[in-house]
Amino acid sequence: MPREQERVPKAPKPFWKRIFRVALPIVLLVGCWLAFQTSGDDLRQMHQRLGWIAPIVTIPLHAVVAAAPVPSDVIVIANGGLYSYPFAVFLGWLGWFLGSILEFLTIRLLTGVESAEDSQKKMPTWLSRWPAGSPWFLVLGRQIPGVGAHLTAGVAAAGGVSFKRYSFWTAVGIVPGALLLSAIGAHLLGRV
Repeated sequence: MPREQERVPKAPKPFWKRIFRVALPIVLLVGCWLAFQTSGDDLRQMHQRLGWIAPIVTIPLHAVVAAAPVPSDVIVIANGGLYSYPFAVFLGWLGWFLGSILEFLTIRLLTGVESAEDSQKKMPTWLSRWPAGSPWFLVLGRQIPGVGAHLTAGVAAAGGVSFKRYSFWTAVGIVPGALLLSAIGAHLLGRV
């Protein structure tokens, strides 16, 4: 009897969380589809058609593609060839940063983890052993080609890392990739 009295019914999740739990995975699937449909030539044509408004379109596109489990490097490389180097670095950094935030929030919402204590209760023991909140993990983990960004976002979100901590170290960890891939794009397309 005492155990039955200890059970407290769970309050229903807020409506916005239920909507996002359905909508965000759909957005990520659309991002996957867009990534396979978009090439550097498409981005160049979009830039020529839209002119100075093009970054307003490409940044959200880049964010959605970056949050999806597909590489978004082609967008950063194309930006390197289309814009001045500092602006291309900024656009690449911003697209990746927004994509990482979107991915982090999606995983956090889907797992229902809101703190490190929550994570220890809900996640498997092997996952709770990862140094999810370590600056070394958040910065160096991102540098693993292809999977680093998704790995760090997933482990940090499921590991209960605070949004503020994740955002700061992600912003730092994105800089080397944005510098490198923008320079590659500028070199390939003759901008350097």
